[in-house]
Amino acid sequence: MSLEQNKEIALGVSRAIMNGNWEKVDELLDDSFIYVGDGADPINKQQYIGFMRGVLCTAMTDMDMKFLRVIAEDDLVAIEYTNEMTHTGEFFKIPATGKRVIGTGHFIREVKNGKVTAEWQTTNALGLMQQLGVIPKG
Repeated sequence: MSLEQNKEIALGVSRAIMNGNWEKVDELLDDSFIYVGDGADPINKQQYIGFMRGVLCTAMTDMDMKFLRVIAEDDLVAIEYTNEMTHTGEFFKIPATGKRVIGTGHFIREVKNGKVTAEWQTTNALGLMQQLGVIPKG
């Protein structure tokens, strides 16, 4: 696959999540998919979809994700993003605040044979918690 095709597949996962198209997410992720993020233990495909669907997309709604930089090399696609969203449900035991917040971060997705096989992500969790009022700014 070309680098441009790999970019589209990698971005397609995020677009499908934002649109709630869980069949497409399932189609784009390889059955061997592994996610590693923010120092937590790795999770598999079903755990990842479960988190995205049952936690992130129920706690944070009206998402507007922008891809600031997308760089591909070999079978890796690196993406820097912002995601403006509204905190409308419980998120990691934080009750809904109704606040409009911006999540930022980077992820690298590995694409092989037209499917995403792995993702490594870092997020600005501190900045998000400050926006939600859990951690004081400054």
